[in-house]
Amino acid sequence: MKFEKITWSMNSFELVSLIIPCYNAESTIEKCLESVISQTYRNLEIIIINDGSTDRSSVIIKQFQERDPRIILIDQINSGVSKARNQGIKQASGTYICFVDSDDWAEENYCSVLHRAIVENQADISIAEAFFEDKNGDQVGKHQISTDPIAIYDKHTALKLLLEDKIIQSHPWAKLYRAELLKTITFPENLEAFEDYFTMFKIFNNAKKVVKISDPIYHYVQFENSLSHNLTPKRAYHFFLALMEAYTFLKAQNFESKFHTSIIRNILKKSFMVLKRVIRNTKADEMLSEKQNMRNGLKCFLLYPALKVGLENYLYLRFFVYYPEKYSRFIKK
Repeated sequence: MKFEKITWSMNSFELVSLIIPCYNAESTIEKCLESVISQTYRNLEIIIINDGSTDRSSVIIKQFQERDPRIILIDQINSGVSKARNQGIKQASGTYICFVDSDDWAEENYCSVLHRAIVENQADISIAEAFFEDKNGDQVGKHQISTDPIAIYDKHTALKLLLEDKIIQSHPWAKLYRAELLKTITFPENLEAFEDYFTMFKIFNNAKKVVKISDPIYHYVQFENSLSHNLTPKRAYHFFLALMEAYTFLKAQNFESKFHTSIIRNILKKSFMVLKRVIRNTKADEMLSEKQNMRNGLKCFLLYPALKVGLENYLYLRFFVYYPEKYSRFIKK
């Protein structure tokens, strides 16, 4: 593989710290890094956290490091994507922070468009759309594209949209953040999956203004072994834990009653989805403690009036809490 040395000069633009967690990504990291070093926004520090890769990922990264002095490589023992992101945030010295996953890639104007949006609108977070595609570049799945070329939200509205996970989605990439929003927050290192879900609520809660643009400038690549294709009962349970963390956090923010109702119904809707996944894919004697934890976690919602919870939610909730065995048989039909 032959490379040409990249030469560039610092400009007056604020420094953006671009963080890339990497684990065994030898088949994708080259395309990812080509897209990153080719950004039209030049004032970047590119922080790559090698999370104990056992393939050629580190070799490829070092080859790129020889080409581009902006690349900073941090090696760590395999500890998961959350610790990798946390290490990247600690290292970051930029005014802004953004993320790119090692199996994804970005359009060359990724950073410049996000930076322009955050600066021109005096926002704390800017968000762009993304292409959802397979390894061949073909579009997969469904995602909601904004109809407005630009939309501006206050904190409460942005949190509500984040909870709905449609217009604003709960992944950390395709977003640019003022660095101070992340410096007091850490991604949880004890979860196998959905480690970024409730963390995003904490980050957005630190923001006063959020701007969303309709340009799709990030390429999210899904593989057959990705989480979306391999949602095991254990990972589904970890999603439940993340949901409960999000609920506890949002409840403490003292939002107006209408938004509080939306929070409760949204959390319950997603919790029942998780319950079905766990119950239908386990035997009666499997994951007993996890099922009991879910039952205990959902009991608090019985304290709300049925109309606030939603009548259908309330009936399912009582059914599961008071008659878990019958509920399981009902779900498995």
